[in-house]
Amino acid sequence: MFEFLVAFTLFVLFLAATFAALAVAIRGDHKAAFLTLGTLLAKSKLAAAGIEYPLSAGTIGGTFTNGYRWQAKIYRHGIIESASGRSVRAFQVQVTVAEPIGAGERTISLAGVEIDRGLRP
Repeated sequence: MFEFLVAFTLFVLFLAATFAALAVAIRGDHKAAFLTLGTLLAKSKLAAAGIEYPLSAGTIGGTFTNGYRWQAKIYRHGIIESASGRSVRAFQVQVTVAEPIGAGERTISLAGVEIDRGLRP
């Protein structure tokens, strides 16, 4: 009887450790999925600066069809003279993508400098 109790206790401890490891793996998988999708969505909105939304100082945002939310903060970076003598206006754009409401509070941000192609010398 005592051997059965020891064996059963060891079995329960093994199951508990297995389930804990499985929970950590699932949580890591969800985080990796968010980072992959969030990065792709942020890159798409960063590339769309000046095309889908104007390059002007301020904040703009919206929601993707899958429920993920995005926000772009745009700051003036200055006027840059090119080698050909043409002046271009540069803006720093920071895009933040967040999980859908109720799915968590994870966010990812990407930033870059974008050129306003509408400025002429």
